[in-house]
Amino acid sequence: MKKLNLSLQYKFLLSIIFIIVPILGIIFTWTGIQSEKQATEQVLNQARILANQVILARQWVTDCGGVLIPRESKGAKGIPFFFDERVETPKGTYQRFTPAMVTKKLSQYSNSQDLYRFRLASLTPINPQNSADDFETEALKKFSEQGLKEMIRFGRQDQKQHLQYMVPLYVKQGCVECHHGYASSPKGIRGGLSIFLPIDKMKSSIATNRLKLAVSGVGLVLLTVLILFILMHRLVIKPLKNFEKMTTEIGKGNLDARVSINTGDEFEQLGLAFNDMAERITRGRDLLEAKITQATRELSEANRELKTLDKLKSDFLANMSHELRSPLTVIRGGIDYLNRTIKIEDNRNYLEIIDKNIARLIRLVSDLFDFTKIEAKTAEWSFEQENLAVLVEEIIEIMSPLAFDKKIAINYNNPGDIVFEFDLERIEQVMVNLIDNAVKFSDPETEIDIRVKDDQETVTVSVKDHGSGISPENLKAIFDKFSTVPSGRDGKTEGTGLGLAICKAIVEAHGGRIWAESIKGVSSTFYFTLPKKRP
Repeated sequence: MKKLNLSLQYKFLLSIIFIIVPILGIIFTWTGIQSEKQATEQVLNQARILANQVILARQWVTDCGGVLIPRESKGAKGIPFFFDERVETPKGTYQRFTPAMVTKKLSQYSNSQDLYRFRLASLTPINPQNSADDFETEALKKFSEQGLKEMIRFGRQDQKQHLQYMVPLYVKQGCVECHHGYASSPKGIRGGLSIFLPIDKMKSSIATNRLKLAVSGVGLVLLTVLILFILMHRLVIKPLKNFEKMTTEIGKGNLDARVSINTGDEFEQLGLAFNDMAERITRGRDLLEAKITQATRELSEANRELKTLDKLKSDFLANMSHELRSPLTVIRGGIDYLNRTIKIEDNRNYLEIIDKNIARLIRLVSDLFDFTKIEAKTAEWSFEQENLAVLVEEIIEIMSPLAFDKKIAINYNNPGDIVFEFDLERIEQVMVNLIDNAVKFSDPETEIDIRVKDDQETVTVSVKDHGSGISPENLKAIFDKFSTVPSGRDGKTEGTGLGLAICKAIVEAHGGRIWAESIKGVSSTFYFTLPKKRP
């Protein structure tokens, strides 16, 4: 799921919206429902009042035994006369209006004003127009069977909505006398009064109120969000931006950056703490810079002294090795002469010991001379186009007698001509040193594997022996000068400790690198690379 990256301001506002909107929605919904219930109850109360008024009017007419209305008057029009009860008077002919007729006429008047209408309904009507519809039939049955006092329903007629309210009409003594046998005994239910009240205006008013509530709610939410947005930005986000700006400047190295917040609250206290921290960091930086400057000055002085001493050492070693070469050569010549002339066996044994140590001393002096010149960058280099594969093959031929003495086979994968620019004499020195070490530290009757790999831009040479190997902790130090790491199975150290250091210096002077890998007790492999194009 992808993480949604929002600022604190928007997260806070969204949280407020997710809280306020449902609450306001519930409140407005409940208010709308209660408003509709209240409006319905008001209409129902109006219907009850109207029903009572009609029933009281009917009771008055019943108690009066009917009312006399001029037969030709406007009020008498539109009412069918089921009983011809005329009364002739000097002022004209009058018709007796029964309660049902009065009810019918009042309904016509109210209906003409589009106020409400009502009608009588009966299961056994005298006037067919008073026949009960389905709702009225159900209501009259429940009035009789269940003793209900009223029933309502919402309906639609002529594209108008209305509330239909119905109450029972009980037979009284006046009803029995008036209806001439059509009515049952008193206290029975003759029919019912059905009142129709229009509710379109009520529904429209409720819808309008709901719309007003919705608009008010949306406006309230937007106003609340806007106020919270402004307050959040002013009281929270703006101070945080100041902190962010300050920390960014400090991160860039500007320790003089300070934050200015004057809110009189926790943010101001935090700002003061930040400024105090920055001040302490600045003082610490200044103190550290002073110490670094002093240490740098002392280190530079010590470095100059070390360079001077190192130069003196290099000059001394170079001069000493140079001066020692001549007497050592003379001594070596004298020993060779004595070897040819002395015949006594015991004396010859002593000469062999002297000769062996002189040879070792000559190698040491030669290595010192080479290393000091390379280290002092005064060595002379001769980079020319040479064939490395041929060089390796020639060196193997030279070193084969040493390997033959220990019954060691030298395997070489001749890759063919590999011609590029390198110092033939120096690389020969590297190869001789590596192969000599491999022969020296290999177990008898094993093999030495020499590989040359052409990688287009570089050439990699590896020399692998099968001997005691080198421990991991010693593997890191074998290329250090004067490092004599135990390599044989007997744990003895041999050599001057300069051979591999010289190899490293020669390879790095060519722009390559040299390293070693070893499995303790199994084998050691030395690698070096040479670039085919000089850097």
